[in-house]
Amino acid sequence: MESLVAWVKVTQKKRLRVIDVDADENPIVVRSLDVSRIPALVLIKDRRVLGRLEGRATGQQIDDLIRPHLAA
Repeated sequence: MESLVAWVKVTQKKRLRVIDVDADENPIVVRSLDVSRIPALVLIKDRRVLGRLEGRATGQQIDDLIRPHLAA
């Protein structure tokens, strides 16, 4: 999923801010986002979790997660 997220980071940089968080170095963040599997992609807007993918994900799953939330 890491390379897919990197692709989203580059292609959607004007519409999304992608932040990488190392789970081992930031356990408080992991707990606060209720992440149970790594890798995880958590979509947040206005401090509210809108959706998540945990474990391996396909490009289609990532696209399905973020597309409804992208401003036109």
